[in-house]
Formats: sequence, C-alpha cells, structure tokens
Amino acid sequence: MPEHTETQEQYAPCIVGCPVHTDTQKLAELVTLCKYEDALELLLEANPFSSVCGRICHHPCEQNCRRSKVDAPVGLMKLKRFIMEETAKYRLTRRKKRPVPETKSQNVAIVGSGPSGMTAAQDLAMLGYHVTVFERSKTAGGLLGSAIPRYRLPYSVLKDDIEDILSLGVDLRTGVEIGKDITINTLFKDGFDTVLLATGLSESRTLNIPGIDSYGVMLALPFLHTVITGKPPELGKRVSVIGGGNVAIDVARCARRVGADKVTMVCLESEKEMPAWDWEKEEATDEGISIMYSWGPKAVFSENNQIKGLELKRCTTVFDDTGRFNPQFDPNDNATLLADCIIIAIGQRGDISCVKGSRLNVDPNERLVCDRETLTTSMDGVFACGELLTGPGSSVEAVRDGHRAARAIDYWLQKNKTFKQPFMELPAIGELPDETATKIKKLDPTKTDLLQPSVRIKDFIEIERGFTEQEAHTEARRCLACTTGALADEEKCAACLTCVRICPFGVASVEQTAVMPEEKCQACGLCAAECPAAAIALKRFGKNRMEEELRSILSKSRKVPKPLIISFCCIFEVTSRSFISEKTKGFEKAGIFMIMVPCIARLSVPDILSPFELGADAVSILGCKNGECLYPTAEERLLSRIRKAKEVLEEVGVEGERIDYWKTESSAEVSWTTFWEISKRKLDGMVNRIS
Repeated sequence: MPEHTETQEQYAPCIVGCPVHTDTQKLAELVTLCKYEDALELLLEANPFSSVCGRICHHPCEQNCRRSKVDAPVGLMKLKRFIMEETAKYRLTRRKKRPVPETKSQNVAIVGSGPSGMTAAQDLAMLGYHVTVFERSKTAGGLLGSAIPRYRLPYSVLKDDIEDILSLGVDLRTGVEIGKDITINTLFKDGFDTVLLATGLSESRTLNIPGIDSYGVMLALPFLHTVITGKPPELGKRVSVIGGGNVAIDVARCARRVGADKVTMVCLESEKEMPAWDWEKEEATDEGISIMYSWGPKAVFSENNQIKGLELKRCTTVFDDTGRFNPQFDPNDNATLLADCIIIAIGQRGDISCVKGSRLNVDPNERLVCDRETLTTSMDGVFACGELLTGPGSSVEAVRDGHRAARAIDYWLQKNKTFKQPFMELPAIGELPDETATKIKKLDPTKTDLLQPSVRIKDFIEIERGFTEQEAHTEARRCLACTTGALADEEKCAACLTCVRICPFGVASVEQTAVMPEEKCQACGLCAAECPAAAIALKRFGKNRMEEELRSILSKSRKVPKPLIISFCCIFEVTSRSFISEKTKGFEKAGIFMIMVPCIARLSVPDILSPFELGADAVSILGCKNGECLYPTAEERLLSRIRKAKEVLEEVGVEGERIDYWKTESSAEVSWTTFWEISKRKLDGMVNRIS
C-alpha cells in the first residue's frame, strides 16, 4: 500500500479512491499478462479480505475510474474476485509456507474477528508478535459471517480469507466473550501486553414509537443471524422493513427468501437520498420488493398484541441546513401499511459490554471514549479500531483501520508511546479532459448476468457468477493505464515537433522542450517510437524492460536449436494462461520466444532490430485483428517502421523477409500457431539457402 510523501508522483484515481490503496492499475496489467499469482500477492498485500471485497465492496475504485468519462468504469471489483477464484489451489499451497517466526516478546490480544481485527492480526503477526483473536461467536468473521446474507457472500469465501490470516500462526479463540467470560483486566494479567478492541457495530438500533414492543417486531441483525443459522422465524405473508440502508435491503431480500409474499421498505429519504447503493436497490426491486420513499413510522398498531401494520407520516426533509440528520414531518399527511411482521433496520451501534470489569471510559451516549488519530482509549495499552471507532463503514474501510491499528500498536510496543496517524490521501492525477475522452476508443463493459429474480428468491444460492478467464482479460483491456505514459528528457529533446505530429490524442505540445501532460497521455507509446532523438520514455514497459526480456530470452536460447525467432505481440491478444504456459513452452523448445508489450505499435525501428543485434535470426510481429487496436493510426505507423527496419537489414546484407508482420483474423491464440509455423518454415528455408 503506497504511502504519501511530498515528493511522490501522482496516482491513478482508482488507487487513490480505494481506502487501502490497492494498486488496481497494476492488477489489470497482471491479468492481461496471465500473472495471476503475482496479482494475488498484490491484492493481499493491501487487503487480506480481497475475496470478500471481490463480492460485496462498494468499489470506490470504480467510482473514481477515469474511464467513466468515456463509457463505463473498469470492473475492478470483479477482476479481484476473478484473481481470488483463479488462484484457489495456489492459496492452499501458499498457506503451508505462511507461518512466520515470533521475533517479538510481546503478546497482543484482539477482541473481534471482523475485517478490522483480523487485518490487524495479520499485520502484527507478520511483524513477529504472538497474536490471539477472541471472538464471542462460534464462527469467525464478525458481521460478515453472522449477518451478511449468503446470496451475497458465501461463508466459504470469508473462511478462505480468514484461513490465509490464521496460517501466519495467529491464534483464534471462538465462543469467548470479553466482559463476560473474561475481562480486559484479566487479559493483561494473563500476559498480554496490549489489547485491540475491534468489535464493530454489532447491535441494531430500535425506535421509540407506540407499539414497538408488540409481538412480531424484530431488529435487523438478530433477524439476519437467524437466517444465517437456518432458523428464521415465521414472518407471515406481509413484511414491512423500516430503513433505507444496505442492511435494510439485505433484510428485505432475506424476508422474500424465507417466505414473505409482499415486502415493503419504508424509508425517510427520497429516492435520490436513500443511502443504499443503487445496484442494491435495483436488485431488490427486481425481486418484487416495494420501496415507500419519504415516509417515516408513526406507530405500530396491533390487535391482541398481534401486529396488524404501521401508521406512517410523510417526511418532508431528512437533513437540516447544516447537513445534520433532523427529519421533519407533515402532521396532516399520514398513511397506513398493513403488515404481519415489522423489521427495524435503521442502523447499528457498538456493543461495549466488553469493557465491563475494566477502567475504560464510556461517554454519556454509551460510546467508548477513543482518539481517532492515535486509536488509543482511556486505558493505557488498549486500542480501538474499525466501526467501533469510526462509526458505520464498509468492509474495505475496516481493513484500512486494521492496518492503522497494527502500526499504532507496533509503535507503542516498541517506543512506549503513541503517535498520530490521520487518514492520509494520495495525490491523484487530474480529471480526464473532455477533448481526450472523445478520442479514446469506446469498449463495452464486460457484464455477468444475475440469476433471474424468480429463481434467486427461492433460496440463498449466490446470485452472480465471477468472470471467466476470457471475460477477465476483456475487461482488464479497458484499463486506461493512467499515469504510466510518456516522459520527455529535456536534455535530449530537440523540440522538433515530431511528438506533436504523431500523438493521436493531441497530448503533446512543445514549449522550450516537449511537454506531455500526465492527465491527457494514454500511454500508447507512439511518440516514443517515432522520436528521432530517443528523448521520450514510457513508465509502462519502457526500453529497459524490453532489453531485460530480450537478454533473458537469449540466455535461454542457448539451450535450443537454431534458427531463433523473437515474436513481439500485444498483451491484449492473450486471453488464457493455458496458451502461455503450455503452447509457448513448445514453441520455445523449437526456438520461438514471445515478448508481450502493451501495444506493438510502440515498437521503434531500434526495438525491431535489437533482437538481430543480440543473436536472433528473425522477428515476428503479431498485430490485432482489423479494428481492434486501441490507438488511432497505430498500425499504419508501425508498418512504416517495419519497412524501415527491413531496409536497414537489407543494407547490411540480411533479407528483409526475416521480419514478419501478421494480423489475426479471429482469436490471436488460434492464429499464432499458424503464424509461427509459417515463419519457422520460411526461416528454415533462408538458413538452408544461405548455408
């Protein structure tokens, strides 16, 4: 996870938008390169709950994606899910190598096994501490395990993430309630040097209206827990859900799945103000759930203590002029909603029963007294993190807080003092200019269909599948690779205007030397390939990397018979690792080696000729099929450079035919075998003719 300093360059908005700063841009590139294990390590370094967040994250990375201005954001959340599913076997092997030695003498107790507590446990274990996590439930995961419906998050997915953390040597003790079975004071007496409270918001809030104590009124979290355990109560046919957040949506959708015919949500907010995510609302309405906007509960009415329905009052405003929650109602606008059951889902609060028997301070509102910057409490050695400290948040935000807590505890244990660590923001690249956005090729987002509503409301089976390998590659290709574009060397630049003339996106300009504004550059590399002074470099797959791959290949080539072919091809033309891992090995044995580049149009004349200088016998360049290249004018400029490279070869007495250019007609993976076999036969003929 990158840390902000004043000297660091700007980051892609997707990285900045992610609370744990996952390098989603690098993730997309690793997918295109079929380096799935590397992508896994990248994900888990930032977020040990990547399997979970690949399903239920609110994906702020996508909300910040600059491609939104072109067509639609890149499906980064689903790319994360793809990686976690694709590397399942690798993760099992990885766990066996995970235990780390305990190099520190101190012991850390963590109360709560949700994402914040378990993330802190992972980080502290990797720092060498002995970590013990206490969880009052019989299963780990906090509300992720006890309240998130299985159609959204199968427990096996959550368990996989937790098992990765436990494989480090973290000790997990379930069924132990701090404050009841054991106190915080006792933990210190038992040899723990510090305690982290990460209990989250595990209690549902209720309402103070007439009839609220009637039989048949339930709270959201207890209801969701009964659903998780497979023992939901009888709801009747008509269910009313009070609340407009994501938990209220979960409650309503679960109610449909356990037998309710008619489920109606009642929320104070208007449709635009309703806090639940748009996609959650859409899926709920598809399942037949009605939403009454701008209504609030007035009373529960019943007969013989049996619920009959809700009395409602029209909500005119939810927030006051200062933005504070302060709903106002029209006393003359009322309604009645019939219901057999009412479930209250208006928010959660922290359960601070764990502080019983300790010296921890609690404020008059029954909230733990904490410092949000140091994460400290009123009791020396006791820290807090996650929603208990910050209030309602997402899973990925809880992971971020777990990282912060681990840093705070490590500093306190080693330095015997606290330090302030406010939330730091990384500097983001500027917005994609309108004139640039209009020149970028539109690519439809890759969609995966949900189960039909009539099917999915029958049980709790997961309603959406992940990407196939080909779909993942298609989606990764849509990444604009922001911030990885061209850089001009002022000392080499001759201000010749070649880059200005070449750039298909109108990025380059020349003042005293060339200028490539980072927020405009699309990293196509055409300017670098054409620059006569070789004054332009690329951050993504630059000249040095090309040379490194060539030298690595040529060191392997000593073990294979001549002739030797170097093949340049676009990374977006590969859609399966089986091709790279199996077929290319066969080609390498025959003397054909592949170098994948983000776009073959960035190959300069020296790039095309360099394999010959290093001992190759031929170069085969594989292009996209007609209309598939992402960059305007790229192919025609590449063909011009190929002609120049052939002329250079012929000037030194080598056949220009040793450079081949092929275009695919369908899938590159289907075409490559034919192309390479033709190139090999042709080259064999040349070698035989020369000898």
